[in-house]
Amino acid sequence: MQHVQLIQRDREALKRSVSTLIGLGTDYALLDFPDYTNVGDSAIWLGSIAIIKEVTARLPRYVSTYSDFDASALRASLPEGPIFLLGGGNFGDIYVSHQDLRIKVLREFRERRIIHLPQSVTFRDRSNARETADAIARHPDFHMFVRDNASLRFVQQNFNCPTTLAPDAAFGLGPLERPRAPKYPVVLLLREDLERVAYDYSPLEAFGDVPWMDWIREHRGFHTLHRLKARPVSLLTGRWTCSDRRVVLFNMLARTRLKRGLSVLAQGGRVITDRLHAHIMCTLMDIEHVAMDNDYGKIHGYIDAWTSPYDGVIKANNPRQAVAMLDFLENRAAQFGKP
Repeated sequence: MQHVQLIQRDREALKRSVSTLIGLGTDYALLDFPDYTNVGDSAIWLGSIAIIKEVTARLPRYVSTYSDFDASALRASLPEGPIFLLGGGNFGDIYVSHQDLRIKVLREFRERRIIHLPQSVTFRDRSNARETADAIARHPDFHMFVRDNASLRFVQQNFNCPTTLAPDAAFGLGPLERPRAPKYPVVLLLREDLERVAYDYSPLEAFGDVPWMDWIREHRGFHTLHRLKARPVSLLTGRWTCSDRRVVLFNMLARTRLKRGLSVLAQGGRVITDRLHAHIMCTLMDIEHVAMDNDYGKIHGYIDAWTSPYDGVIKANNPRQAVAMLDFLENRAAQFGKP
């Protein structure tokens, strides 16, 4: 399947899922802004904003990170209306701060509809799911979107809430242009975090002097610069309440991070990665790539659920196999006269 067909299919599936729960003209909150360097979560934020805005014709009335959430400020900005929780891969007991926010919101806003955008769900210790299960069971209007079949099974078996399989919210971005011509034959975009697998990475050294990196770093002064830029933008657009200014700032931060990630990937004619959103962003830009997995199967699980029809991705189980699969992509491209 060509990338545009797949993107349109998945984007419409996501939009349909959201539109069953919220309608035109509805004001809402969007929580858990990813104010950190992981580019993929910024893609999720921007895709979520794009889809929800299409459905409601509104930007969010209240936004927060997991650390600065204020229930009183939410009620003041949004006296009534649904609350969205951002999707991603942090539902469970690996990233505890995000889970604490979910439980707090479920407990404090039982009178509101709460919609969790598509997540991968994993608990290292299933006993840690009990607190979340209890908070969900006590909430009368909580709706959960998950983005892979393993997460769907887990939620259906352990939580009492309506659950929908839906594509990752980054597909709300739609097709993206490659921002630069490739400089290297391949880019190696590989994790350096808690989900990294202890592979033998030595086969990748055969590529020589090509970019080998993660995308979880950014320059000093990043926040200060964007706060300065956001002020005149807020003024010119008439969005000058405290909540409005935060929406402008958050969107600017996310767009800059996304731009950085797209540029990193576009350096390569092809990509080898073990990050889900490197896979998704390569798909949005139509860059051929090989996808290895993280330590609990998130990337391959997502590909199996949604993106396996795309003819620009191949799965690999380890770096040695990834090298072989990259050779396969190159040979296939040459056979069909592609660059």
